[in-house]
Amino acid sequence: MILRPAEPDDLQAVHDICVETATQRDLDDLDLIGYIFADPYLALVPELCFVIADDEGVAGYTVGAVDTAEFYARWRAEWTPRFADRYPKPAQETNRYESLVLSLHNPERFLPATLGGYPSHLHINLDARARRQGWGTKLLDALFDVQRQAGSPGVHLTTSTTNTRAIAFYHTLGFEVLDRPGNATVMGLRFDGSGRMEASPSRS
Repeated sequence: MILRPAEPDDLQAVHDICVETATQRDLDDLDLIGYIFADPYLALVPELCFVIADDEGVAGYTVGAVDTAEFYARWRAEWTPRFADRYPKPAQETNRYESLVLSLHNPERFLPATLGGYPSHLHINLDARARRQGWGTKLLDALFDVQRQAGSPGVHLTTSTTNTRAIAFYHTLGFEVLDRPGNATVMGLRFDGSGRMEASPSRS
C-alpha cells in the first residue's frame, strides 16, 4: 500500500469508496453522495486530495479545503451548475434526498455555526481492506500538512453523534468537540507552528 496525491484517474475509485462507505443507504440515487462528499474536491482542489492504493487500486482517500467558506462559494459557481438539470433545487426539504440536493445547490449548509480558528475541513473514507493499519492517520497527516502550509490555523469536521468509533479516532489525533447540533458532532483541531497537531480547548 502506498500513499500519494490523488490523480484525475482516481475520481471514479474515490467516488465509489465514498458511496460504498456511506452510512445511509436508503437513497434511490446513491451517486448523489459521491457528487457531494468526494467529487467536487478532486475537481476543484485536487492539491488537497490524497489516496492510498495497492495492486487492487485505490483503497482510501482524504479530501478537504483550506478556506471552507471560499471553497463553498467556488462550489456554487463551478460545481453546482454541472448538476442543475439533473438535480433541480427542491422547493422544500422533507427527506434525506431533498436535503442532499439542497446541499449540492447550497454547500454552505455544511458550515458550522462558527468557524472560529478552524477554517479548513476534511472528509476521509477507507475501504475495509485498509482499515486498522494506520492509514487513516497517515492520510490526514498529509492533508493537514498542506492545509497548515497554506496558512490555516485549524481544521474541522462533522460526523454523526452515533459514530462513536470515528469520534474516538479523532480524539486520539487531538480533535476536540466544538458543537453538537442536532444529531451531528462538530470537532476541531488547531495546528501549531511547527507542523505538529495540537488539541484545542473544548467548547462542548
